[in-house]
Amino acid sequence: MRRWFTPLDDKMIHSGFQPLSDMMADRFGLDRLRIACFCLDVATLGWLLARLPALSDAVSAWDPMSAAPRLVILMLGVVALLALRSVFRRFGGKQGANPLRLSMRPHRAIVLLLLVSRPLQFGMADLGDVADLGMLLFAALGLYLGACSQPQAKRHVARQAQGASA
Repeated sequence: MRRWFTPLDDKMIHSGFQPLSDMMADRFGLDRLRIACFCLDVATLGWLLARLPALSDAVSAWDPMSAAPRLVILMLGVVALLALRSVFRRFGGKQGANPLRLSMRPHRAIVLLLLVSRPLQFGMADLGDVADLGMLLFAALGLYLGACSQPQAKRHVARQAQGASA
């Protein structure tokens, strides 16, 4: 996986998401980390919208054997997305190299794989399917924008200084 995904991941960050992050920060004055956290908040909303109809049906049918696992899955997803948001807030604002860039690479790979495979599962798309696709899209955006927490110019200058000292 590393052999083919690492260059793709780096290319997506450098060519797409870092310029997008820089433009949103410069043009709208938004903090890069808040943009990533906002995407994760929308992903959390999408997760809830995708899972609540089935849970509601199970609860209204008084089917605890179906409702309990659905509730556990719903809560695990919400906790995972909120924990990721907490990690972004804790580590994303640090100066220097962004530790989330390398450590979140497997997460980005999994979310992209799910995002690419999700439309293949559609038959008759309902609100839950659309919300699930939106959740995956915003989770991917949040993960990529979280990897771009530093302005591009600072990283470029730091790389030039490392190259000159070597």
